[in-house]
Amino acid sequence: MFYLNKIKLTNFRCYQSYSTNFIPHINIIVGNNAVGKTSLVEAIYCLGLTKSHKASNDVEMIKNNKEVAVIKGLFQNGEEQDEIVLSISEKGKKINKNNKTEPTLSRYLGYFSIIIFSPEDLGLVTGGPSERRKFLDVNIGQTNKKYLKNLMNYRKLLKQRNEVLKLFNEKEGYDDCLLSILTKAMISEAKEIISERKNFIDSLNSYLFGKCDYISGEKEEAKIVYKPNCDEKSLFEESELKESLDKITKTTNWGPHRDDFSILINGKEASKYASQGQQKTVALSMKLGLADLIKTKTEKIIVILDDVFGELDVERQNRVLKLLTFDDQIFITTTTTDHLSEKVLKDSQILHIENGGE
Repeated sequence: MFYLNKIKLTNFRCYQSYSTNFIPHINIIVGNNAVGKTSLVEAIYCLGLTKSHKASNDVEMIKNNKEVAVIKGLFQNGEEQDEIVLSISEKGKKINKNNKTEPTLSRYLGYFSIIIFSPEDLGLVTGGPSERRKFLDVNIGQTNKKYLKNLMNYRKLLKQRNEVLKLFNEKEGYDDCLLSILTKAMISEAKEIISERKNFIDSLNSYLFGKCDYISGEKEEAKIVYKPNCDEKSLFEESELKESLDKITKTTNWGPHRDDFSILINGKEASKYASQGQQKTVALSMKLGLADLIKTKTEKIIVILDDVFGELDVERQNRVLKLLTFDDQIFITTTTTDHLSEKVLKDSQILHIENGGE
């Protein structure tokens, strides 16, 4: 079995120095608001993906007036133990695995997969397209290194193409030769990205329907509809049609960096017609489906539920907990254990957090 055995935090968020051990299955982290529960699971998330699900800037995670934040995790990986150390400073991030520095963060990604349920998940339904693209990129990339490579290449080419568009010279015009080369290279990467996103959404839909149906008590049917900015077969034509607009706006107006997807409940747009409880149900269902989908690709998975029950009635809370596979290591943050069943509590370790673990 794979699980996080121990974590040690140094100068991370509100934690000056804190360490604790975990059990292989359910770990319930209990405490009042703003004492460090979310920061603790954020650190676990960082060990998986080398970045936060909350911070827009890595420096935010460093404790006030300190230069470096360090997250150290000891993982049981079958018969072996692995030590992972992530260091965060103004200069950047560095990750060590068993005392060896990884040459790049992307080389480390995929060591284990992580699924987090948080209040911010509502943004998948009500937020902007960038939040939904992030969901696709993070979760496809967890188990698909080729997708990550395509995405990194595409972003680099997009940046270069936009720089060429901004370097318009009234006398000499554009470097059309370079623009053409970058466009063709972008199209090649974009085709792969769009194809993988389609496959991922098709696979996720096969899990989503049953999850949402069960949590809602057979009242709601959910579906994700992919809305690519342009189809992979029409990328070249779209790039030609938008070239004049690109030159006027000095940015690239086509491609997967402008993709989106819609979430439907009973055939209607969830962002417009669903209640907040329904929206939260479908967001949770997406994450539960995602967990099952990722389990088909890797056995090394950790699940985090960070204060997710606020908008759900007791029946829906219980159904969510029943859908979780307790073969995985699970972390639950909460201000109270009142809503948790006796079975869950019996199989759990409960950690009480006060003021940054003090």
